[in-house]
Amino acid sequence: MKRKGIHLGAGFLGLVLVTAGAAIQAQADTADALRDAASIALQKLDQSVAKESATLNKDAHATRDLGVQLNAIAEQSALLHDRLKNKKSELEQKIGELDEQIKKLKEQTDKLAEIFDKMTKLLPEFMNAVASDQGSEASQRILAGISQDQVKAARLVDAIKGRNPDEVSSVLRRGVEGVRVQVGEMPVGEEATVSFRVGNLVHCLSTSKRCRGAASSLGKAPSRDAPEPDALLKQLHGLATAANRETVTCNKQIEELLAKATTGGPFVTDANRAADLQRLIARLATLQSNASQLSRDIAAAMDRVIRRT
Repeated sequence: MKRKGIHLGAGFLGLVLVTAGAAIQAQADTADALRDAASIALQKLDQSVAKESATLNKDAHATRDLGVQLNAIAEQSALLHDRLKNKKSELEQKIGELDEQIKKLKEQTDKLAEIFDKMTKLLPEFMNAVASDQGSEASQRILAGISQDQVKAARLVDAIKGRNPDEVSSVLRRGVEGVRVQVGEMPVGEEATVSFRVGNLVHCLSTSKRCRGAASSLGKAPSRDAPEPDALLKQLHGLATAANRETVTCNKQIEELLAKATTGGPFVTDANRAADLQRLIARLATLQSNASQLSRDIAAAMDRVIRRT
């Protein structure tokens, strides 16, 4: 009877060891599957980053070219403004004939001032977005850490199965300091599935293909706190295009105004209109200065983006 009890105890212990060994093996297999999922996700992310960098680089070159064009147009504006100042007396003597030209030019300066104001505000916003866009780099480091480190992958599996978002975030951030990782869904199951967000990027890793039917997925979720640099650059490109077009129109209207100073006709002076003309000439000079400064700022900013990409 005693011998039978010994045999039963040994059998039970063997069963426990087998069960424990199976559980350990299953845990290891899940960690390996998670590493594979992270490796696939990293490949997808690398491809996405390369494509976006190429697009950003191309758009930055195009926007820089627009800045160079704006500078050239602004130089023409400066010459026209000098002529305006030199012809001021002649224009004042014919001020009664210039109402239409001055009205059009005032409207054009209003339009230009609005465009320049938008560009002045948007340019630093864009550069801040470029500087703070760490989502791709941080995500690459996080995914590389999971795919290359068996221990980290195992710890992540434990945290996921424990449904502990803080621990999951802590494991993901390990070795990538200063990065915010927001943990999302962790479906219940024997396998491990987790979604998390880094910057504008939303990742999903799964050992059971629960990321839209795949082992991993990558998405974007722009926010006000983290605007997309490429979207801001497209806005800046559009404004720079408008600035060039409207500055050319403004220069043509100045030429039309100057043409009035060389034609014959009676001299009519008006102090109020002359004062309006003086203010208009001063505003044109300010806009020309703004255009020159913006062109330099655009070139410098785009050079930084081009070097980065």
